[in-house]
Amino acid sequence: MTIDAHVHLWRLSRGDNVALTPDMAAIYRDREPQHLKPLLDAAGVQRIVVVQAAETLAETLFTIGLSRRFTWIAGIVAWIDPASPAIEEEVAALAANPIVKGVRPVRDDNRSIAWLLDQRLERGWRALEDHDFSLDILVQNWREIPLATQLARQLPALRVVLDHCGKPDIAAGALMLWARHIEAIAALPNVTCKLSGLMNCAKPGAAAADIERYANRVLSVFGADRVLWASDWPPLDLASDYATWKQVSDAILAAKPEASRLAVLGRTATRVYRLETEMEG
Repeated sequence: MTIDAHVHLWRLSRGDNVALTPDMAAIYRDREPQHLKPLLDAAGVQRIVVVQAAETLAETLFTIGLSRRFTWIAGIVAWIDPASPAIEEEVAALAANPIVKGVRPVRDDNRSIAWLLDQRLERGWRALEDHDFSLDILVQNWREIPLATQLARQLPALRVVLDHCGKPDIAAGALMLWARHIEAIAALPNVTCKLSGLMNCAKPGAAAADIERYANRVLSVFGADRVLWASDWPPLDLASDYATWKQVSDAILAAKPEASRLAVLGRTATRVYRLETEMEG
């Protein structure tokens, strides 16, 4: 079973997807399950994990509601504010619905993640541990991977997921410094990494040959059992499309042993996000 471990869903009229702007013409419209399903079917993807795209708890309620109608939504990574004075109750409320598997705290679109290192957030991290939630970390610049490494080192009891390979600058060919940062965070056993976002980091029209060095570095230092394949749809459409990214991914993974391919394409996500092994309904 192939699992897309990172997609977003939104309904613009809800009003809280403030990171979306009209100049993002390719994605500035409703993106809901019915828009994604044909792409999944064509690519041979059976299940998805939906990741927060708004900095509100209300968006999580919306996504939970969608998951009741579309049972191929296997899990939700919700937004939280770890500084909330009610963080324990909010995390407990999220945990009461088993479709919620983890969280991704984002503030101001995480233009910098330095805020996540504030020691006053400790209550929030403890709440995640208490409910066995995973913690996705979104960095917008690969130079901040060391900050994610520092946070993951401080939280050894949490399953930490680095989104989008830490966003390397593939378009500029900046490999070596990024690779050192990736090696450092991969040395922490509680960290996994999403094989996603690379088309958006590359020049327009990128092919497998343009990004395979970056993908192979992630696969080498993390190992397939700590890498999750994902699309980052719909932002993917700003640079490419679902079918192309799946083809590029398959080309990169084709040389790997079958067990490694199966891990990257679904087994790692199933373990990290505690997904049910079969769909209901």
